[in-house]
Amino acid sequence: MANALVDAHREAQPGKQTLSHFIETLGAIAGHSKAGDLTAVLNGLFEKLSANRFNLAVLGQMKRGKSSFVNALLGTEILPTGILPLTSVITRVKYGPSPTALIRFKSGTVEPIELTALPQYITEAANPGNRKQVAAAEVTYPSQFLGMGIDLIDTPGIGSTHLHNTSTTEDYLSEVDAGIVVLSVDPPITEVESEFLKEIRRDVPRLLFVINKIDIVSAREADSVVRFLEGELKNRIGVDNPELFPLSARLALEERTHQHNGSAVKSGIERLAERLRQFASKEKEQVLLQSVALDVLRIAGTLRFAASVGERARALNGEELESKKRALEAALARSDREMTDLRHLLRQNVATIVARIESDLKRHVEWADAAVCQHLLEFEKAHPNETRDQLGTLLDKFIFGVVECVFADWRVQEDQRIQTEVAELSERLLERTNRVLEHLQDTAGFLFDVPISHVDFKSSLTVESRLYYYTDRVFQHQLDKLIFILPKFLLRQIVFTRMRSHIRMELDRNAGRLRCDYLERLEKSVAAFEKELKSAVAMVADNLRFVLEPKEGNASSPTSAIAQLEPVIAGCRSIIEVPVRTPQRTALEAQAGAGPETWN
Repeated sequence: MANALVDAHREAQPGKQTLSHFIETLGAIAGHSKAGDLTAVLNGLFEKLSANRFNLAVLGQMKRGKSSFVNALLGTEILPTGILPLTSVITRVKYGPSPTALIRFKSGTVEPIELTALPQYITEAANPGNRKQVAAAEVTYPSQFLGMGIDLIDTPGIGSTHLHNTSTTEDYLSEVDAGIVVLSVDPPITEVESEFLKEIRRDVPRLLFVINKIDIVSAREADSVVRFLEGELKNRIGVDNPELFPLSARLALEERTHQHNGSAVKSGIERLAERLRQFASKEKEQVLLQSVALDVLRIAGTLRFAASVGERARALNGEELESKKRALEAALARSDREMTDLRHLLRQNVATIVARIESDLKRHVEWADAAVCQHLLEFEKAHPNETRDQLGTLLDKFIFGVVECVFADWRVQEDQRIQTEVAELSERLLERTNRVLEHLQDTAGFLFDVPISHVDFKSSLTVESRLYYYTDRVFQHQLDKLIFILPKFLLRQIVFTRMRSHIRMELDRNAGRLRCDYLERLEKSVAAFEKELKSAVAMVADNLRFVLEPKEGNASSPTSAIAQLEPVIAGCRSIIEVPVRTPQRTALEAQAGAGPETWN
């Protein structure tokens, strides 16, 4: 294993040096043009290569057992687990000589903590709504697997009360080199997960699929789930030859900590562990190179297209050139108008979503008020003999539990509905944005007789929630406490009458907080999405405008830029087209001489 890792690392060095040179070339070209926004992107790619850090993200829906799976893979309970959702915090687990943990706050400060204190920062129970403003958590552990240059990334769950595709998870996808998607047998796959997978398979170069919790079904049922998921991933998601690993994270952790009770059911973790070891030793370096090369290729293609237009423009003169410039300027102006219209359309659709949320909330509170009052009557009958202090304490707990219960399930359903709506809206806007890009490139290509290689824009409208519920104590003021001096028969009558009005007040207040939460996170997400839409078209439009501007005598020519970009594009393609030597590929070639195959 060690020799294989050394060989793979040595073989990857020429590719890294080549890509580093390509990134420097693009940086120089971007510096001479109006592609200044590319500088940060190129710097990030260069750092990714230099650090030799491979990000293997663990992705999946809430309650699938992602953190339990990470613990099982490492053979110890490092990450907190349970039924409560985590906050929107990325947790990176990387190699270190001893177990440590540190917290990175949004303020920029870093605080080392005891590993046992980790739940105090990344769980919803101890850090509701991420009030501690944690940006990320980092854990080190002396694992042989991590020592092979792989960082495990535990991401927030999708489809929970933090909303499907939290912006934290979505924003991190650009840094993910490969992913382990954790599904389970209960149910095998949801609509939320299907939509999520359709999105990430375009952004994450390699995917493996874990089917967790096989210990709660029979072997026959587990086989049926595997066959069903294989068909779903192929036919609905579009994953060619998916690699599925049925296992039980719970049994795996018991096996690795020598707590297994001798059950005949095997955890299945070793098959996946062997696959990951093989990946780390033979495929990791190549996948990293291909991931970076794909990003470099997209940037280089855009710059070459603009430079080619500039080169053709220099060969023209007089009225013909001015006529073509006017036509291209008209196309650019049209693209600006269409993008303005798209931003207005985005705002209008989001306003419609917000109005529907408000209507849903109002109806839900009306229904909940009647239902909770009925529960209050049952509560009153169930607690006839409590002391005054006991009754006050129980009522405070009752009202908080009621508020949480009333909105928890509703939020899950509402979030899923919102996700469906924003996914459809995102898809429509992306399609129209790409049509704007396509029209702009087609026009420039036709006018200046330049071959066209369309650049598709990929993004998604995503949201996150940091809401937690809040209620006042029912009897928190001194005048309220005087009520408890009254005789018992008057006390209960007044107390429960007040409770009925207090319930509606707390339902209305938390409904208002929910509305503000939805409005705030939608507004934040829309602003980010608008910026991405604008930047996608601006990258092409600004470069086209630049190459048509009059240049000083010593300015670099489009021909020079093209000459520099051609080897970048050819080199990136050669890196991308090298097939990854997966076990499936080896088996398929042995059987029938199959063509190149990758994880997704």
